[in-house]
Amino acid sequence: MKPAMLARMFSAPPYALPLRIRKSGESFAVEDANGIALAYVYFEDEPTRRALVNRLSGADAKVVAQTIARALTVEAEPR
Repeated sequence: MKPAMLARMFSAPPYALPLRIRKSGESFAVEDANGIALAYVYFEDEPTRRALVNRLSGADAKVVAQTIARALTVEAEPR
């Protein structure tokens, strides 16, 4: 394995733990401890509009945001 690849595998992640999920308008933001947004998951709770803009429901968007935060947390843990 190349040294650069090994360094990437064992270096600290580019975000600070713990991660948090913040609801803002029509999205959930997955943020690191410094408040930097790592991902946005958009939703629409009105069924008619949701179909038009092809977005998730609020509950589904929250589950996706939680899954993203969980995956990034597991990835950041030392092996």
